[in-house]
Amino acid sequence: MATLYPLPDVARVKNMLGMMFDGLDVKIGGKLDTAPTSSCYVAVFVGDDGKPGALCACDIALAANISAALSMLPPAVAKDAAKSKQLTDVMLANLREVMNICSRLLITEGSPHLKLDQVYEAKAVPAPAMAIVGAAKGRVDFEIGVAKYGPGVMSVLSL
Repeated sequence: MATLYPLPDVARVKNMLGMMFDGLDVKIGGKLDTAPTSSCYVAVFVGDDGKPGALCACDIALAANISAALSMLPPAVAKDAAKSKQLTDVMLANLREVMNICSRLLITEGSPHLKLDQVYEAKAVPAPAMAIVGAAKGRVDFEIGVAKYGPGVMSVLSL
């Protein structure tokens, strides 16, 4: 089934995120639990009409690892955040920056415009955005390893 926003493949994810993180390992991964009861962070992407069109979710491990790695915080800070299931304010700001760049994973020359709206903890994702989980026409899950920090899972869902 064709999606409104094309799903990225391993090479696209590795190229895009590899510009920010050295030694990145990307492969197809297991399905991430994106339920409101999960410990993940969800980036909501909207079209020009302001309606949600795609999501990018990271488990707490990946959210902690990429947000810490972006500002070169010590790996122990990422491990502590993953263990406590809570990112610091700096880590949340960093995760938002990474997710803003991830909007480019869903945009190709022929696709509609898409931009980051907000990054939420899974329990706080607004209902219209969470509806994408059930209505997605496409989904791909990646296991991403960040050198010196560790692995985690990222899911991309598109209408």
